[in-house]
Parts: sequence; C-alpha cells; structure tokens
Amino acid sequence: MVEVIEITFFEQGKSAKQTIPVSSDMRLRDFQEAAQTLLSLPDNLPYQIALERTGEVLPNALNFAEAGIKNGDKLIFIPLSEEDSRERKNSDSTSGDFSVVNAEEISTAKKTRSLVPYILQLTVINNGQQTETYEYPIELEEFHEDNPKEFFSDSNGRERQNFVKKLQKIVSREIESYEIDKILQDWCDDISLGYRTTAVKIESEI
Repeated sequence: MVEVIEITFFEQGKSAKQTIPVSSDMRLRDFQEAAQTLLSLPDNLPYQIALERTGEVLPNALNFAEAGIKNGDKLIFIPLSEEDSRERKNSDSTSGDFSVVNAEEISTAKKTRSLVPYILQLTVINNGQQTETYEYPIELEEFHEDNPKEFFSDSNGRERQNFVKKLQKIVSREIESYEIDKILQDWCDDISLGYRTTAVKIESEI
C-alpha cells in the first residue's frame, strides 16, 4: 500500500519553508521540479537534496520510500556552483567489470554519498540454453542518471569502449555494433525510468 507522508523542504540558509503531503512512491526528481517552483528557486542553478535528519545527499532517481524519507522529515535544497556541477558531471560516474553471478548469493551494491549503483545482468545463451549470467556495475552521479546515454558517449566514448571490451571477453565471437546499441539502449531506458537492475540476453553464437 502506498503511504502518504508529510514533508517540509527549504533552501539551505533560507527561512522560507514549505510543508506538503507526498506519496511515498513519488520519485525525488519529480518532486524536485515542483518543489523548486514552490520555493521560487532559479531553474538555471542545479540543486541537490539532503535529508536534514541524516545529512545525506539523496539520489534523485529514488522514490521517497527507497530514500528512507519518513513522515515529518525535512529536506534541504543545496545549490551547486557551476564548477561543482561540472565536476560531478565529468568525474563522478564510474564503470566496472563483468562478474559471474552466484545463484546462491544476493547481489548487493554499496551506495555512496553522491553515486548511485546500476547493474546490467547479462545472460549468455548457447544453442538455446542459458550458460552463465554476469553482472556489470556502474555508478552514476545525478547528471548521468538523467542522461545515461551521455555516460557512454562522454570522453570520446571511453565508457562504451570499456563496456565492449569487457563484453567481448565473455562472448566467444565478434559482437556487432547493432547488438551493443540494443543492449545499451535498453539499459539507458531503464536507468532513465529509475530501475537499478536491467536484465538482457546475448547469444554466444549466431
């Protein structure tokens, strides 16, 4: 059952506050857009949201329940300077490597202050039979959560090249560009919708 909670929000260092009821399944990115309008905050200045109770900066891809926001909590809108925003955009997001999924273990990802983990679960199919499932984790900062395609195209496509290189190691054939495009498109679509895990399949032979 979706819970309705009451939260208070305000800009850091300012006395003006707003208190409204919100649905616990509402995503912070949707709330942020409306809240900035209510607080008359400038559209051209990026903000991050912190939970006053913990001091933690909240990823805007989460909903209120996932972020651990409770009834009566207070949210602080913290303005980012242009330099801070640029640094977060260019340097925070990271990629990883494929690792085999152990069916007896539950995969977990550690959240950091500003990075949010997203995982691609890739199952290799051989002659119609599932052979192995691998996980490829990345960690995205707020800008790339909203623009995941740019994560793989920034810096001359370095992240895409890294992904293709690691994928090539687990599939014993040449992988076509259209296959890479389809996998990354599906993953980016899910990230844009806030899904933390995306499952895809690939044939080891065509």
